Amino acid sequence: MQKSTKLWIRVLSLALVVLMLGSMLLACRKKEEGAADTTNGGDVVNPNNSDTAKKNVLDGVRYNGETIRVYGWIPSNILEQVQEFNAGLGVVEQNIYKRLDETKKQLNINVEWKEEMHGTAFIQNAVTANQTGGYDVIACYSTEVTRLMLQGAAKNLLSFDTMDFDEPCWPKNMIDQLTIYDKLYFCTGDISTNLIFMTPCVFVNMDMVNTWHINEKIQQQYGEDNIYDLVREGKWTYDAMFELANGVWRDTDSTNGTRTADDTYGLSTYSTLFCNFYAGAGYTLVNSDEAGVYLSEDYTDVDSIEKLLKDVTDFFDGGFCLRSEAYTVVRDNFAAGLHLFSLAPASHAYLKHYHTDNLNYAALPMPKYTVDQEDYRSWHCANYTNYMVASGSANPQIAASFLQCLAQWSYDTTRIAIFENTMKARFAQGDSDVVKMWEMIVDSQAFDIGRICASSFRRGGSSSGAILIWQFDEKLKASRTDWENVMDAYKDELIELAEQFNTELAALPDT
Repeated sequence: MQKSTKLWIRVLSLALVVLMLGSMLLACRKKEEGAADTTNGGDVVNPNNSDTAKKNVLDGVRYNGETIRVYGWIPSNILEQVQEFNAGLGVVEQNIYKRLDETKKQLNINVEWKEEMHGTAFIQNAVTANQTGGYDVIACYSTEVTRLMLQGAAKNLLSFDTMDFDEPCWPKNMIDQLTIYDKLYFCTGDISTNLIFMTPCVFVNMDMVNTWHINEKIQQQYGEDNIYDLVREGKWTYDAMFELANGVWRDTDSTNGTRTADDTYGLSTYSTLFCNFYAGAGYTLVNSDEAGVYLSEDYTDVDSIEKLLKDVTDFFDGGFCLRSEAYTVVRDNFAAGLHLFSLAPASHAYLKHYHTDNLNYAALPMPKYTVDQEDYRSWHCANYTNYMVASGSANPQIAASFLQCLAQWSYDTTRIAIFENTMKARFAQGDSDVVKMWEMIVDSQAFDIGRICASSFRRGGSSSGAILIWQFDEKLKASRTDWENVMDAYKDELIELAEQFNTELAALPDT
């Protein structure tokens, strides 16, 4: 299989599918929310294999009917595998089936995929089975890779010649951000159906953009025609979002001016997303290189972090932002037309906004802290899958080929279907603004070992200790800016925990 050249080519392919299907995607009825959408009509997206300039690492790779065994967690959102095809499957589930089916056919292999709930039992079962060669691939909840990796359950993915991390199915910054001691123990990307699903973005109510004259403000203050141009030109910053949201409030529930969760607000978000104000500034928690991992200088820069905290809390406390501990309040009230902006994962659109009649919305990347930052940045929410080649596998080369092939098919199937079921068919219709914004949202996603391996940065090294690396989130929750107190209390211990993490990694066998 050859990769597609550009997102536009894949978009046009899906557009043809949608046109042939008529109203099957556009006329889906509003449903009760629960599990991920499984009922939308649609067809399987066929990958476009037009790019023949670059040799694919899987060209000519074909095996002899061997069986690859996968041990995976059961996601609460989008499935990672669908065993049987039937006409009642939604377009996303059809493509989940197709990507695995095409992978098996292309490589001439069989795949047995066992799933269980994630947690301590999952980790122990994976480690125990790995010792006897029970599995070739482990597909785990994102943060569970830490314990699996430190118990020697993962092979170095950079050692396989049938894996090419330059392919667009893999995040462009994954190698730089997740390689430790010149080894990459796990991977994610389009191969995880939940990665895009858990991608943070800023939803914007386009009707409210008109009602509150947002584009006029953009023209007057930033010299751009509209909010899309503001993003494209790199002027979409915290200050810009705060300024545009400033003054947007209405006593919607008629409580005599008392601000409640059911009022109209300029911005809404919830505490799980607060970390993106740190990531959006381009800051990291923990960095890695050939010498191991170490606490980022960003994290220890008291003056910079205190200024960032103050800038965000000043807006939070100004009365135009709804902060909630409950994601459902943020999700449902945006869908009800009460919020101009909503910082939330793409799952909110997939599960709710897509199915809400007369909700005219768009999605933008997390803004930059300052205009001179090179890129937009944000961090995935944790409910996605990291994939490993099990160190005990009897067929590690086939397992690596399986991961590469599954990822490539995912890029041309499930990625587009998930986009489509997030943006009300406008993605398939070739809406250039929608397509460009989603390109920028996906490209903005970054990884941080401090988040993925947060369990290794607990107070006292205890599994019951507080995760020290999450202090920024705690300060925003409390509307506090005293970062110097955090450094006084935790800096030395965090440095020691990083050194302990390095010691454990260095002791792993060469896989």
